[in-house]
Amino acid sequence: MSGVSLASLTNQKIDTAKRFIQQSQDMDEKWLSVGLESSAIFQLKSALNGLLKEISTAYSLSGSLDVSVLMKEAESKHMVVPALSELADLYSRKDSWCAQLEQAYLAQLECRAAVSVMGSDNLIGRGNDAGASVGFYLANLAELVLRFREESSEY
Repeated sequence: MSGVSLASLTNQKIDTAKRFIQQSQDMDEKWLSVGLESSAIFQLKSALNGLLKEISTAYSLSGSLDVSVLMKEAESKHMVVPALSELADLYSRKDSWCAQLEQAYLAQLECRAAVSVMGSDNLIGRGNDAGASVGFYLANLAELVLRFREESSEY
């Protein structure tokens, strides 16, 4: 890794996503705005993976990027990892920002239209919302990263 910390890499991904979102909102060309939002989604997914690496390192887990695998490892070691528990809960609820980020990421990765799940008042709008969804993912991920780092610095 040549001297760059996991936290620094995660921070860089979050900062890049933030800049892409800002640029997408300042663009007059719709095609470029869509591309910048897509790029922000990739950066946010990468930042989420970075957080999982940080958690794995802090708790001496395998380094898997699969939340359920990490949860099983933590449970087998009789450890409670609050950030990991929160992520497991978020992934289990289809209306959470984390599950929606995952779906947005997969839609971009697989080059398909994002599927909008209707029928719930707490769902985030997808696409053509001037970066609101991606900005919401960014805010929640950044908040989770900060909480994890505060918790882990206490020990």
